[in-house]
Amino acid sequence: MVGAFTRRTVLAGAAAATAAMSVGAVDSPASAQTRQDMILFVLLSGALTGIAEAKLAPGFRAVPSLTDIDLEKSEPGSDPVDIKQEYFNWVNKKRQATLRRLLQITKDSPKSSDRSQAIIDKVQATPDTKYLARSIVLMWYLGAWYDPDNLRALAELPNPPAKASSFEVISPKAYTQGWALRVAQAHPMGFSEMQFGYWARPPSPRTDFIGN
Repeated sequence: MVGAFTRRTVLAGAAAATAAMSVGAVDSPASAQTRQDMILFVLLSGALTGIAEAKLAPGFRAVPSLTDIDLEKSEPGSDPVDIKQEYFNWVNKKRQATLRRLLQITKDSPKSSDRSQAIIDKVQATPDTKYLARSIVLMWYLGAWYDPDNLRALAELPNPPAKASSFEVISPKAYTQGWALRVAQAHPMGFSEMQFGYWARPPSPRTDFIGN
């Protein structure tokens, strides 16, 4: 989903985000419109990032029904950090109409082992959904916002403008929650949830971090 972005550019973006961590938190114009919206947003994010939903949103629980997931009985999670709400608010403010389309794609995807692939395939249908999906991936991994129009310019224009590589750090909280460093079993400058001396021990399996 990251397209033209490489491992090097992702890590470079994480480093650049460090310098911009003083950016204030975004004003939240609205919380998730419904409980179902948040459940769908977490399912969408899990499919796009490859990270287990319960890792992105601790406490998340999808309750299966006969044909799909029971959105009425499922739990969106209630972790104290609640970065999912901040990310939902941000995307909802920036690209509300396209976000609604992505949530509908998620709702319409079948309940099966290929749910994630079905979502990924469907978001490729239009440039609007494809590039917003990429923005959401980068948001979770870097805690920063890369505008979909800029991502499209980077992917499709032979000589994209310099501003196409620009980004916004979403909030100080988002700075501490980027998954790029977690997957690398590292931490951002000035913040760590890891026990002192962790670097002297063999790294834990990747599944301990992303759940997949």
